[in-house]
Amino acid sequence: MKRFYALLFMFCPAVLMAQTVAIRGMVKDREGERLPSANIVMLPDSVVVSTGIDGEFSTTLKRGTKQMGISYTGYSTLWISLHAAHDTAVTFVLTPKINQLREVTVVANRYSHEDLVQSTRTGTNTLTQKDINAIPVLLGEADPIKTLQLLPGIVKGVEGSADLFVRGGAADQNLVLLDGAPIYNTSHLFGFLSVFNPDALDNVESINGGFPAEYGGRLSSILNVTSNQNIPDKTHVSGDIGLIASRLYVEQPIVKNKASFWVAGRRTYIDQVVKAIKEELPYFFYDLNGKLIFKPSPADHVEVSHYSGEDILDIVRDRNNDGHGFLSSYASGNASQSLNWRHNAQQWTGDLSLMRTQYRYKIQNAFDDNSLAAMSNIEDYGARLTFQTDSIRRKATIKAGLEWTRHIISPNVINSQGSIAELLESRATSGKVAHEVAAHLEQEWSLTNRWKLNAGFRGSLALVHNKQYFVPEPRISARYVLAEDRAIKLSYSRMSQYLHRISNSAISTPTDIWYPVTSRIEPQTSHQVSAAWQRFVRSEDVFISVEGYYKLMNSLIGYEEGTNLFFNTDFESKLIQGKGQAYGLEFLLRKESGKFTGWISYTLSWSWRKFGGINNGEWFRARYDRRHNAAIVGQYTFARRWAASFVWEFISGSRFTPVIGQYATLAPTLTGVDLIPIYSKINGVKLADAHRLDVGIKFMSKPGHRIQWEWFAGAYNAYNRASPVGIMIEQRRDGSLHYTQPGLFGFLPFVSYGFKL
Repeated sequence: MKRFYALLFMFCPAVLMAQTVAIRGMVKDREGERLPSANIVMLPDSVVVSTGIDGEFSTTLKRGTKQMGISYTGYSTLWISLHAAHDTAVTFVLTPKINQLREVTVVANRYSHEDLVQSTRTGTNTLTQKDINAIPVLLGEADPIKTLQLLPGIVKGVEGSADLFVRGGAADQNLVLLDGAPIYNTSHLFGFLSVFNPDALDNVESINGGFPAEYGGRLSSILNVTSNQNIPDKTHVSGDIGLIASRLYVEQPIVKNKASFWVAGRRTYIDQVVKAIKEELPYFFYDLNGKLIFKPSPADHVEVSHYSGEDILDIVRDRNNDGHGFLSSYASGNASQSLNWRHNAQQWTGDLSLMRTQYRYKIQNAFDDNSLAAMSNIEDYGARLTFQTDSIRRKATIKAGLEWTRHIISPNVINSQGSIAELLESRATSGKVAHEVAAHLEQEWSLTNRWKLNAGFRGSLALVHNKQYFVPEPRISARYVLAEDRAIKLSYSRMSQYLHRISNSAISTPTDIWYPVTSRIEPQTSHQVSAAWQRFVRSEDVFISVEGYYKLMNSLIGYEEGTNLFFNTDFESKLIQGKGQAYGLEFLLRKESGKFTGWISYTLSWSWRKFGGINNGEWFRARYDRRHNAAIVGQYTFARRWAASFVWEFISGSRFTPVIGQYATLAPTLTGVDLIPIYSKINGVKLADAHRLDVGIKFMSKPGHRIQWEWFAGAYNAYNRASPVGIMIEQRRDGSLHYTQPGLFGFLPFVSYGFKL
C-alpha cells in the first residue's frame, strides 16, 4: 500500500500537467503594431491575462473549448472560440472602433484605462503616440515631456522648460528610463525641447505614486520611455519637416517575423537658416536612435538599443582677424545603450537587461592667452534580472528581481590657463564611484471578486568608498471594486534616492552636477500615501479619476540663497539637508475614441520645505509650489482628411525670493568692497499666474495612397499672453530696487509637413 501511494505521488504531477495546456500569443492591430496591456478573458475558466510591453502573453489552461475575449482601449472587442487540446500559439488582430486621425495609434500605456481601474495601481499617467503628435506645441515640435506636463500631478518649471516637478518633488527626483537606461538630461535647446524623438517612441508611462516594488532610485516619479519594438512586414520610411528641425525614421525587416532594425534621426537647422540671412547663431542639436530586434524562438524577444544626442554652441568673435578674439562654447550630451531579453516560459516570464549610459557637459571661454573651462561627467553601468509567475489556482502574481548599478562620477572639473589661472587655479572635485544594489519581491492577490491586494518589499543598498547606506522600502496597495466600472484604491510607498542633482543658483546655463551620497550627505527618502476613485465608462470610452496624496520627504538637498557652486570644487561643504512635505488633489477626465478626444486635468497642490540653515529653520514654500494647474486638451476629427486640436493651460505663478537691500563689506577687489544682498523670506513672493491657448489644424492625404502625408499648422500662444519666466531687478537712482517680470514666447505660428511610405 505504501508503494502504491508513492507511485501515485510520483505520477500525479504528470497527470495534472497532462490536463493543462500552454497558450502563448500576441495581440496587434491591422497595421502590425503590437498592443501592450491588451486584456484577454478566457471562459469558462474566468482567467484574465494581459499582454506585456511587447504585445505578447502566455498562460496555462485546462484542456477544452474556450471562449476568448480580447479587448483594448480604442479597439473593437474580439470574441473567438478556441479548442485547447494541446500547447497552442495564436495571434489576435484588433480593429480600431473608428478611423480617427490618419496617424497609426501606438498605445503607449502598459495599462489601458479599463485595466487600470481593475488594477491596484494609483498615480499612473499614460500617453499614446497619437496624443503626442496631435496637439499643438512650441514651434510645432511634438514632445512627450511637454504633453506629460498637461496631465495631473505634474508641474512644469519656467515656461518652455522640460523639467518635471511631480507631486511637490524636485526636478532630479524623476527616474527617466529609455529602454531601461537612465537619461540624466532630458532637454535640448536649453530646456525648450526634450531629447525624445516622437517617431522612435512606442511606450510612455509616468508613475507618480503607488510605486511597484520593482522601481526605485528616485522619490517622485518613474518615467518609462520604450522605443519602437515592432517587427515590420516591409520597409517603412517616415519623416517630418518643421520650422527649426527635421526628423527621419527608417525601419527594415531582416528576417520575416524574426528580425528587424530601425534608425531615427533628428537635427535642428537653426544655425543654417540664420547663416542664410547673413547672420550667425552657431547652435544646433541632434538625436540618433536605433534598435535591433530579433526573436530567436517563439518564447524569446531580444532588443539592442542605442541613443545619442548632443547640444553644441560655439561663439567666436575675432573682429580684427588677428587670432586674438573671444571664444565661448558649450557642449552637452547623453549616450545610452541597452540590451533587453525577455523569455516567456510556460509557467513564468523572465527579463534580463544590461545597460550603459553617460551624461557630460563642457563649458569653455577663451580670450587672448586665457582659457577657462568647466566640465562634469557621469557614467553608469548596470544589470537587472526579474521574474514573474502567475498562479491561476491562487489568483496571484509573484514578481521578484535583482539589480545593480555602478556610477562613475567626475562632478566638477575646472581647467584654467593663462593669466586667469592666477585668479582661478585648475582644480577638480574628487571623483566618486558609487554602487547601488537592490532586490525586490512583490505579490498581488485577488482576495475576492471585489478586493485585490498588492504587497511588496524593496531593499536598496548604496556603497560609496567606505560608507554604506541601506534603506528598506515597503510598498502596499489595495483596490476595492464598487461596481463593474469603478473602484476605490489606497496605496503606500517608501522611496529612496542616492544620487542628487546640484543645480547652481548663480548661473542660468544648464550646468547641473550629479553627486552621490557620502559620509556627510545622506540619501533622500520619502513616504507617500495615495487614495483614488476611478471609473471607466466603456460605452463612451471615458476614464475618470480623482486622487489625493500626501508625501513626506527627508534629507532633501539645499543651499543658501546666492551660493555659487559653479566654480566651487568644494561645493559639498555648502550643501545642507532638510525636510519637505507635499499634498494635493488631482482630477482627470479623459476620452480616447470617437470624433472628439482629449482630456481635462486639474491639480490643487501645496509643497513646503524646511532647512536648518535657511529661513530661520521655519517652513517655507517650495519654488514651484504652484497652487492651481489646469489643462484642457482636445482633438476633433470633423472630416475624413481634416482634424483640429487645441490646448488651454492655466498655472499659478512660481515663487521667488526678492532682494530687499544690500550692505557693503571690505574685500580684496578693485573697489575694495563687496555688496552683499539681503534677502526677504524665502520664496515669499509669487510670480504672476500664466495661461495660454495653443491651436492647430491638420490636413491629411487620402487613405490608401502609397505615400501618406499631412500638413500641420497652428499657433502657440494664440492670444499672445506671454508667461513670466523670472524676475529682473533694476536699481533706481534713489537706491530702491524695482522688479519686473519679463515674459517669453508671445504669438508663435508654426507649420510642419510629415510623410510616411
